[in-house]
Amino acid sequence: MDIENVMRSTNKRLFKGLLLAVLALALIFYFMAFFTRGAEFDDTFLKKEVVSSDAHYMGKNMYGSIHITVKGIKDVHRSAEVEFRLPNNINSRYTVNFKDPKNWDAGIENIKDGDGNIVFEGEYRKDRDFMVDKNGEFWLDYNARVITYGESPYNEYYKISLKNVADFAYSAKDTTRGNYQLLVLALFFLAITIIDIKYPLFFFNLKYSFSVENPQPSDTYLALQKISWVVYPVIAVFLMIAAIW
Repeated sequence: MDIENVMRSTNKRLFKGLLLAVLALALIFYFMAFFTRGAEFDDTFLKKEVVSSDAHYMGKNMYGSIHITVKGIKDVHRSAEVEFRLPNNINSRYTVNFKDPKNWDAGIENIKDGDGNIVFEGEYRKDRDFMVDKNGEFWLDYNARVITYGESPYNEYYKISLKNVADFAYSAKDTTRGNYQLLVLALFFLAITIIDIKYPLFFFNLKYSFSVENPQPSDTYLALQKISWVVYPVIAVFLMIAAIW
């Protein structure tokens, strides 16, 4: 009998150890994804990889692969070449020329298309959602065409925003993949659950001890509490998934 108890206890410890190892491994991969550097383009997160002086932004959406390459080193080269390879064989290349090669923040001189034609002259600032052309007019060149559900936006009418071109040249869109607000909210739910399981009457006493003498939880409260021990972690998991989606 003692041998059976020892074996049962050993199996429980092994199971807990394995479960903790799997959880730790999952968290490692999760936070690796969460802190991945990249940029958003067309509601798609593109992972950034730097090879020599080239920055590659790569990812996929429901319409196909997206690959944006930026060639040029900030404050070293006079220009940056930005190449877009998008679904449906949409390929475009632009050159962003800077006023001062040693200080790109001094502004851009112009943007040229793949044929060498000047397509923009004016003011660009990383902290603005728009550019201003050389005549002082707002430069708004975003896609405004309405498409039906399931229809690919990558067709003959698709237009690459020159603001996006300049943003990628400046690495202005660079960010981490994860949403910190959703992660904090998920951790909040997990923290509440852990505290509630460890100290089942903590939140109950915190709520009623100042207004009721010697308060006691009802059966309904205890039942709802046990349900919350399942519901809150599930909510936390969904929030964590949404944070990197």
